[in-house]
Amino acid sequence: MLYFGRNLAVLLMGMCSYNSYGLVTPPKAEYHVGVGIADVTGPAAEVVLMGYANSNQHATGIHMRLHARAFIFVDPVTGKRTAFINVDTWSATESLIQGLEKRLQQELPGFYTRQNVIVAGTHTHAAPAGTSPYLLFEFSSFGYVDQSTQSLIDGMVDAMKIAHGSIRPAHIFIGNASVDNTTVPGCPMPNCAARNRSPTSYLENSAEERARYDGDTEKNMDLIKIVDAKSGEAMGALNWFAVHPTSMRSASGLLSGDNKGYAEYLFERALNGNTPGGRGPFVAGFAQGAAGDVSPNINGSFCEGTGTSCDTAESVCYDKLGRPHNSKCLSHGPGKDMFESTKIIGERQFQAAKHIFDSASRPLGTGLDYHTRFVDMSRYPVQLPDGSWAATCSPAMGTAFAAGTTDGPSDMDDFVQHRKPTNHFLEFVGKLLATPPADVVQCHRPKDILLYTGGLNVPYPFVPSLMGFQLMRVGQLVVAAVPGEFTTMAGRRTREAIKKVLVEKGVLGSDGVVVLNNCASGYADYVTTYEEYQHQRYEGGSTAYGPHTHAAFTQVLVEMALEMASSNITYSGVPPSIPSTRDLIELQPGVAHDEIPPHGYFGGIVMDVPPGSFEAGRRVSVQMWGAHPRNNLRHNGTFASVWHRDNEGSWHLVADDNDPETRFEWRREGVFSSVVTVTWDIPADCIPGNYSLGYTGDAKSIHGHMQPIFGYSRIFEVL
Repeated sequence: MLYFGRNLAVLLMGMCSYNSYGLVTPPKAEYHVGVGIADVTGPAAEVVLMGYANSNQHATGIHMRLHARAFIFVDPVTGKRTAFINVDTWSATESLIQGLEKRLQQELPGFYTRQNVIVAGTHTHAAPAGTSPYLLFEFSSFGYVDQSTQSLIDGMVDAMKIAHGSIRPAHIFIGNASVDNTTVPGCPMPNCAARNRSPTSYLENSAEERARYDGDTEKNMDLIKIVDAKSGEAMGALNWFAVHPTSMRSASGLLSGDNKGYAEYLFERALNGNTPGGRGPFVAGFAQGAAGDVSPNINGSFCEGTGTSCDTAESVCYDKLGRPHNSKCLSHGPGKDMFESTKIIGERQFQAAKHIFDSASRPLGTGLDYHTRFVDMSRYPVQLPDGSWAATCSPAMGTAFAAGTTDGPSDMDDFVQHRKPTNHFLEFVGKLLATPPADVVQCHRPKDILLYTGGLNVPYPFVPSLMGFQLMRVGQLVVAAVPGEFTTMAGRRTREAIKKVLVEKGVLGSDGVVVLNNCASGYADYVTTYEEYQHQRYEGGSTAYGPHTHAAFTQVLVEMALEMASSNITYSGVPPSIPSTRDLIELQPGVAHDEIPPHGYFGGIVMDVPPGSFEAGRRVSVQMWGAHPRNNLRHNGTFASVWHRDNEGSWHLVADDNDPETRFEWRREGVFSSVVTVTWDIPADCIPGNYSLGYTGDAKSIHGHMQPIFGYSRIFEVL
């Protein structure tokens, strides 16, 4: 695309300017900053999606493309630098982080390592699976998927190279506000954009502690605004707000950045102009917060078929025989369907972010630092508030983990949150795989262990024991990157503990900001408070290292903050050793070849846009003979397109498969044939005139040769 070509030009010029970046003359700006965005969209057909861990949720197309957004910060006095990558995937994983580091050392040598680069997943549940080197997180995808992993690494490298090439003097401002009806006019309260999906667990925290906060979700959004110091033009924005990207449900097979991806798209389009896909130089990152127990499905949970509320400790619905069903208890978003709910929650995050961005005027301050530490959490000693000592446990998953959540129930109705299962056969099977020793059972109490993952290491470990933690300071902002999903109260406690140390040591002022970024620097499941763990809902059952997991994670981060403050970094440890790509199990078959039926041709029409003209608000679609999307992921390109013919007869691209008003869908026809559908919801601001829907792909011959293919619908009129 033209935009990517522009970025490459910026990259080449910038690399000439910055390859020898070091000490410079006294700065006119507090920082030098680079921003970059690149496509990371993975296989859009047949591969299982990750987040809900549902083996039946196979990719069937694209709602919106997935992206990596890179932000590089350089102290112009010392030359020290750090980078933050916000990427549309379920989580940063060791395969992604280590693969990225290797590539960056090859392509941008001497600048970026695991020490000074944070990789953070937005936690969308609509991105391809198979990116983890640990078996538990590969289970639903039937193993590792190299194409899923490499597409993310390729895109992150591209985003970093573009950001590296665009580094220039910049001012950074910080602001914050609540995502509520003060920043989003008319937004329903108290659940404007988020709702606690485990409120009974939250209530286990003391009343005194709960009284210090406004509700059981974190409404605050922290944001930094990056402005070119010379031109005054906005370069980028990066914010943190806690909400699960689970507006898109497991019934959908379309790749999507979900509500956070939608918000990013809206912000970028607002500042880049009305361009296809929102593309342009301005980059907006909507990063994750402590969203472990936070749902975007703000209307609550109800029993399918009866409409009865199931917002209870168990989150189940009962049939006529009194049997519980977790599969019938589903949370509901604010829209008429998942697409509208994604749009609404995305719009609300965007509106709040734009409000903060427009008013942000407080300089972020100066200075830059970072710290990374690797810790074995399988038996980590923890000092408790009363001075006594405890320890984390060898990892294990509880029976509540198998129930799933109201955002995505497991459909295994034998398992219920906050209750022991009614059928013990699967527990028996779990113990056949690995029986937890008595000390592990005792360590995890009151968790009812279903799967002793610490005892499952063949052919390679089911879950990590050694994991990475990272701190990044840019002025008066500190980002704590954590390899898990902290709940709301767990996140509050940890942020406050880190800030207390940094304020006491003079690193931060009293108005300094600490944000906690879930699903970053790795993934090791959930982190609840000790009190929430006792309640053993899904989040507690998924807290893999026992009741003192949160205390241990917090202790590590506080120690890191103390070391950062004193500039006395002790031994940081070494990253976990993970299996090589050739040693990982991969059962996802490749594409054999593409065929078309007799008398057909690639790009040929199966079902055209219906006759007649259309008004804004209508939906139009075309079906064509296509090819398998895995042949070419079309990074920085598109499968689907919408074209407008101007008065001179020239055609112009007005939308592609990154625009949410389009959908690209794929289905297999027969054994080797593909039918693709391009759909366009005509927007309210559509210019009247003549339009056509397009498709572009690549067909694989029986000999393995790739052939570009394309097709177009009939020309139709929009009134």
